[in-house]
Amino acid sequence: MITISDLLVEEIKTARRWLHRHPEISYEEYQTTEFIDSTLASWNIEFHRFNSLKTGGWADVGGSDKNVLGFRADIDGLPITENAKYPIRSKHEGIMHACGHDYHTAIGLGLIRYFSKNPNNLNGKLRVIFQPAEETTPDGASYVYKEPIFKNMSGIFVVHVDPELKIGQFSIKNGPSCASSTLIKLTFNGPGGHTSRPHKTVDLIRVTAQYIIQLQGYLKSIIDSRDDFTLVFGNIHGGSYHNVIPSEISLVGTLRNFNNNVLRKLFEGIRQFSQHFEKIYGLKISVDFPNSTPAIVNDSKMFKQFMNFSKTNGYSKMVTILENPSMGADDFSYYLKNVRGLYFQVGADGNGSSHCSDFLLNDDLIEPALSFLIDYIRHLLNNHA
Repeated sequence: MITISDLLVEEIKTARRWLHRHPEISYEEYQTTEFIDSTLASWNIEFHRFNSLKTGGWADVGGSDKNVLGFRADIDGLPITENAKYPIRSKHEGIMHACGHDYHTAIGLGLIRYFSKNPNNLNGKLRVIFQPAEETTPDGASYVYKEPIFKNMSGIFVVHVDPELKIGQFSIKNGPSCASSTLIKLTFNGPGGHTSRPHKTVDLIRVTAQYIIQLQGYLKSIIDSRDDFTLVFGNIHGGSYHNVIPSEISLVGTLRNFNNNVLRKLFEGIRQFSQHFEKIYGLKISVDFPNSTPAIVNDSKMFKQFMNFSKTNGYSKMVTILENPSMGADDFSYYLKNVRGLYFQVGADGNGSSHCSDFLLNDDLIEPALSFLIDYIRHLLNNHA
């Protein structure tokens, strides 16, 4: 196990606190980007901006371009008002780091800082990607994965802080790790009419309710029962008065599953069901999937390498293998279109749950997380062949 100087750890904790006090929402991380740029410049590290985005960027540390390992750090916050009682809290009203991205960014900076001071510990190059807009649609990664930064990259990994996991602990899942997340927008259009004469029009609210109930059963009938999914609608809007049958209803929801091939079949199933439903009830249904984040499927070889690293470097007791994947999504999955990758959790021993105003983590997670990740990076680059 590697030892990190107290000075470096405190430097990264200070950076984390600054980031936490200055959160910015997706695609507006201008101050955050400038902070990363100026911090790296003070360490004589060049920061490269993305071609396709106005925020975020990437930086390299190490040697040969022929042996590159990637690390993704997301940098955006959420439109949530933080608990006013917390000693270190957001200075931007209505915005907070409620998912730990301040820690992810700080860890990325910490890795660069360590290896810039210890370049001989890298047999290759580490590329840290500071990605904007993980928390919104369209996903920031849907732009970044098209950037010309993946050449000669043998693998990429990401960590996510877990408030339910003790500091110094790590958890990982082989294969499917995080669900896909597809935004679904449906629009139902009918003639409209008077509530006293529903037989002369399309009773659109009743029909939409039938659609919601029947769609689930239809989709389950067209896929293998072992390929589970969730389809939940979070917004429905239509009508404005008690005695008027509306002519339009909008329905917005999320579809999640763990198999990207099955996901395509579910898309087609929703379209087919909607076409049949239109003919039966005499209405028009518009189906749109504005954004679809694929599932994260951990690479089996990288998983085995991770477990071997943990065993040979004395970390076995610190690692838990998860039985079930998370139904949450992460746009890290886009990077896996280019390069094999691994997603795992870092213990944060926090309070509250993510995406809520009471979310609070412990700065003490930084030292063991960095120590583990530095050893892990060295292991990956030294065993590239």
